[in-house]
Amino acid sequence: MSRLRPRLARAAAGLAAALGLAAAPATAAAAQKVCVYDPSGAAGPAFQHARTFQAAAAGMGVQLELKPYTDEGVAAADFRNKQCDAALLTGVRMQQFNKATFSLEAVGLIPTYDVLKTAIQTLSKEKAASLMATAEYEVAGVYPGGAVYLYLRDKAVSDVDQLAGKRICTMSFDKAANTMVKTIGASAVSADIGTFASKFNNGSCDVAYAPAAAYTPLELYKGMGEKGGLVRYPIAMMTLQLVIRPGSFPAGFGQQARTWSAAQFDALMPTLKKAEAEVRQGYWVEVDAVRKARYDDMLGKSRAELVAAGAYDPTVVKLVEQLRAR
Repeated sequence: MSRLRPRLARAAAGLAAALGLAAAPATAAAAQKVCVYDPSGAAGPAFQHARTFQAAAAGMGVQLELKPYTDEGVAAADFRNKQCDAALLTGVRMQQFNKATFSLEAVGLIPTYDVLKTAIQTLSKEKAASLMATAEYEVAGVYPGGAVYLYLRDKAVSDVDQLAGKRICTMSFDKAANTMVKTIGASAVSADIGTFASKFNNGSCDVAYAPAAAYTPLELYKGMGEKGGLVRYPIAMMTLQLVIRPGSFPAGFGQQARTWSAAQFDALMPTLKKAEAEVRQGYWVEVDAVRKARYDDMLGKSRAELVAAGAYDPTVVKLVEQLRAR
């Protein structure tokens, strides 16, 4: 009987193959899921950029599955709860994952796109890798999101000194912004990226802050009406950041992705500049040299206080301040 067993096994295997029942070949490694925040969903520019990165990641040997979110809070929560292996979020939302890269959005820290480009390139180098990773998370890319401006329902109130007592739509989760609002004597109207536009447009707040890229898709011109304006002074620089759970990716992927992302800066700038050009020229409120110097000083002092309070990473703030001085 023992001699028959090998022959019976071979016969059974042959019959299974003939009937198409042979074991299937091993499948390719499962794709890593990425929660992608874009207020316009899969049709928006952030998601389209994520598609570009998806193709680049494939060249690095990593398959990505992209999932669009129009609610950033949900995207961040799903990533934190391990429903996704990575997430593309705004820099302000990143403070819960990496204070160093969130600090690129510190008030008044980055005045121009040239400084932002240099800062991103510097932090994307291998020698800065320790700033990009924590025990659980790693930032695998930083992208420009646009200069952040103040949107006013009444441009007659365009000086910071005039904002005392005004209602400012403020991200509820952004401790630094809430501190700034208190510093200038204004009152914070709790909002998030998904609600601030409607609150500004319906008059629930007098002031909002956002990049020019929000002007058209969020219809902020409705809130500005005929009296409103947009102060041409960057109070911060918005970024988009890719954060990953490094244990879900091959060793070295984070650095590869950062190197790739830093090289995308110039390709992304036309979209941001186009958005600024779409703002109705009559809305822009220009800031003269005297007011600019005063704003620089005020925001610089506030930034130093926020660093001392632990809101911003001192290493990144000092690094960028040095880059500005070159």
